[in-house]
Amino acid sequence: MLSWIAERLRKTRGQSLVEFALIAPMFLILIFGVIDFGMGLRAYITVSQATREGARSAAIGMAPGTFTTGGAGDCNGSTNTTVVGKVCATMDSLGLSNLSEVSVTYPDGVAPGNSVRVHAEYEYDYITPLSAVVSFFTGGSLGGSVTVSSTTDMRLE
Repeated sequence: MLSWIAERLRKTRGQSLVEFALIAPMFLILIFGVIDFGMGLRAYITVSQATREGARSAAIGMAPGTFTTGGAGDCNGSTNTTVVGKVCATMDSLGLSNLSEVSVTYPDGVAPGNSVRVHAEYEYDYITPLSAVVSFFTGGSLGGSVTVSSTTDMRLE
């Protein structure tokens, strides 16, 4: 009688292992997706806030500044005397190495009542192996990063 129970328990252990092997990839995709979605949302909120800060600074008369890829110019994370510097200082918590563009434009000129437009683009790299797991099942349909961008338009004072 006891040997029959022991044999039955061994069979169910194998069944549990197979079921776990079938469910584990979907569970990992879900967990990695939640983590990366939260961090990506944080990046989007930071970029949006940075363009808002930059547009407000430009609206009250701050100089536009210059942005060059690689950290030269006003985008060093500590300059607050130009609009580009203000945007980069606000986005410093994300890491400025993935910042691909910061632009300040005045579509109708620099007269009071006209608008200023501040635009920023940031490459968010996944922090989990989500892209590798999804690419394994879909044949590479998910890239390794997502471009997060924001544009804010304000009226000059």
